[in-house]
Formats: sequence, structure tokens, C-alpha cells
Amino acid sequence: MLSAFGCSGTVPGVSTQAGLPWGSLAKSLSGRLILPGGEGYAAYARPNNLRYASVLPAGIALCANARDVANSIRWAREYGVPLVARSGGHSYAGYSTTSGLMIDLAAMRGFAFDPATGIATLGGGARNADVFSNGRKHGVAITHGRCLSVGVTGLALGGGVGFNMRSHGLTCDQLVGFEIVGADGTAQRIGPHDELFWACRGAGGGNYGINTSMSFATFAVGRIVAYDLRWDREQERIFASLAAALESAPATLGCKLTASRTAPAHGGTGAIEIQLLGQLYGSQAELLEILAPAYAIAEPSKVGFLAELPYWDAQAMLSEPGDPEYFQERSRFFDESVGGDAVATIFSWLRAWPATAAGASFKLFETGGRVNAVAPSATAFVHRNSRWLGSIGLVWDASTPPAALQRNLAWQSDFYHAITPLAKGGAFQNFIDPSLTDWKSAYYGANLGRLEAIKKAVDPSHVFTFAQAIP
Repeated sequence: MLSAFGCSGTVPGVSTQAGLPWGSLAKSLSGRLILPGGEGYAAYARPNNLRYASVLPAGIALCANARDVANSIRWAREYGVPLVARSGGHSYAGYSTTSGLMIDLAAMRGFAFDPATGIATLGGGARNADVFSNGRKHGVAITHGRCLSVGVTGLALGGGVGFNMRSHGLTCDQLVGFEIVGADGTAQRIGPHDELFWACRGAGGGNYGINTSMSFATFAVGRIVAYDLRWDREQERIFASLAAALESAPATLGCKLTASRTAPAHGGTGAIEIQLLGQLYGSQAELLEILAPAYAIAEPSKVGFLAELPYWDAQAMLSEPGDPEYFQERSRFFDESVGGDAVATIFSWLRAWPATAAGASFKLFETGGRVNAVAPSATAFVHRNSRWLGSIGLVWDASTPPAALQRNLAWQSDFYHAITPLAKGGAFQNFIDPSLTDWKSAYYGANLGRLEAIKKAVDPSHVFTFAQAIP
């Protein structure tokens, strides 16, 4: 799952905003203003991470165009109302929630394609689902995610990982221009030679303005091999074997390697399961040759699918809806191989999971390839020397007792501190982590100073702000 864009910190005590001239805002919108109790309010207010669902906006501006966004920003500034922008609502840390004004771009899901240039322009509220449906029509793609409800704008602003990244680069690497509404409520088109263009390729959402459209260079797609393979025996050996074999795989392969446990109370066995999910621009024979070391240990206990298919048919199998749930993810890039010490640490901590929440996992998304062909300073996305992106996931539900949740979160924190020195890389800004203390350096590294200077130039009053906003 990947984060929404545009964020602000919440301000206690402004949940009603009594006495504000909401009518004047409503009249300025081509879209509609939704107040508490209004039609659709609950659905639009709910974030993807239900952990933050109790933070409710005083009003939701359902914007139809950039003018609506501009009017919403000006109105919020005039009356001192904290604002937040939302595209898909997938901010892992709930930073696309607010008790002030939510500027919602969900209605701005346009898709325009120029066959002469191969450039696709998406509205600021477009989702992965829109890339899927429109990409299929035109036979093209960008680096997209699996979660259909994730906003493409947020995906790109934080870098944008997906199964295409090793062969075609990150989503932000395919960005060629965008429209953004700034802190003064002015919309402008930004191209490759602007400092904002550099910043918006990897700095994460909510720092510089509200992106109302984004244009990407697409690539043509044909047929790929899609696979979902699972093992329930020899798990640690299989995981280690796969991690080693995949590092030698060509950049035409994209994958996610997961070791997970599901609590018996939530339908699982409690045992560790290994899953390898992904795609290959090649043949089944080539894939099986890559995976031969793992197959020599044990063949998969379950093959969800292993098939050569047209690209978008394969993506339909690889996708997931991204339904709301309670969760926390904690990430680190692995700048070195996932060797024996790392694998032993991962499995030791997975076995120590309290199993009193719904599920826990350790995921590895293979990076490298075209991701690392770009210099760390060429875009705001600084993580250009990694081999893997690792993430410790924890999922629970509303019935999880608070004490049990705290034990699980403590386990996750201890696991994170154990794996961080072995990973040796930073943290992923799109898996934004409210528990992270070194977030400035972890997200942005040597690019932080330049990002701070751009922030000072375009938003000196910090109209766009949240707990981990660029200062």
C-alpha cells in the first residue's frame, strides 16, 4: 500500500469551526462542499488507515478543478482554518486527515493521452485504477502500484515504487510536468527546469502545494509473466535462497518477497508463509531458471498463478483493492545484500511476534536497475544506491485490545531497531512513519538542505504543513 499526497497537522478544538462562512466557500466551488452530516461525508472523511479515522474534517471541499483548489486554499488562509489535501487518502501516518478543511481531489480523475508524444496527463485525484483502465485502452503504462485505490499523485511525489521500477525507473522518473496550486492560491504549470520540478520528484506530498494534474512519459507494453508463489516449509532457507537469487536477476524482473504470519484468531495458522509476487518481461522458462535455487530446496506449496499474459491482464491478477484497515508500516532501504545475518534477524523477530494482532510481515521490494541509474542528487528521491526496500508491517482491527496493540507496536519497534543497522539505508517517504525520529535524514539524506531552501521560497508561512513536513 502507498501514501496519499498533501497533508497538514491536526489542530485540536477546531472540529466544528462554528461561525465560519462556509456558504461563501460553497458558492466559490464548481464542485461541492460537504459538511458533517451531509451526503457522502463519512465516506470522504474516512482515511485508508483506520487508525486515524477519528480525526474528522470540519468541511470537505470536493474540488472539480484547479480553480476550486485555489479558492479553497485562499478561503482557508483568510479564515485561519488548517487545510489538508487528499488524493487517495493513503497516508500511512494519517497526514491526509485534518480537523479543519479537507481539499479533496477525488473528482479530478481525468486521463488524457497524446499518441504522438506518448505523454499521459492525469488529474490530481487519479488512482492506480485509472492508470489500469486507460493504460489498457492505449497499450501503455507507467510505473504504477498494485493497490487500485492509491492516488497516482501521491505515488509520484514520494518517488513511486512498483514492479516496473527496475526496468523503467520510479514513477517520479517518468514525470515530465505538472500543474500545482501554491500557498498563495495561484496555479502554475511546472516543467523540468524549475526547482519545484526537482522537489516534486521524490520529496513526498503536502510540502509545496497541491498538485492538480501530472504528466508522465509512458512506455508501450506487450506480454509479461506474472507469478504468485508460496511456500509453507523450509521457510527460512527458501527466503534466503530467493533473496540471493533475485539479486542476480535481470532488471526486467520486478518482485515483492514477503515472510508473514496471520494470527489463528484471524483465520491463519500462525506459521510463517513465504510469498513471491511479481512480473518478468520474459518467459516462464527464464523465471524458473532464476528461481531454480529455491525450487531445489522445495517447490512452492501453492501456485496462485504463473502465466504469460498480456500486460494489463497480468496486472489485474497482481492488483489488490486496498481496502481500509488498521496498520503501521516501518521501512528501511537495504543498501547491501540481504545476507545471513539479516535473514536470521528477520525470522527471529517474526517468530517472536506476540500474535495478538491480526497479522505481521516483513516485505522486500527489489530495487536497483533503472532506479539506481539516476544520481541521488538528480531528483529529490535520494535513495539511489539500494538493492531492496524492506518494510515491517503490522495489521490489527477494532477489536484488538489496547494493551495487546501496544505489545505488538513495541515488538515492531524492537524489530525495526534490530534490522536498521543491517539495512544501512534510509527510510521511504511514501511509507511515511510517525514513529520515526530521524525522519529528516532518513527520508531525504543529502537533499534535505535544497528541499528546505525551496520550501522557504515557495511557502515561507508553512501553509502546507504536518508533523513530518519539510521545515
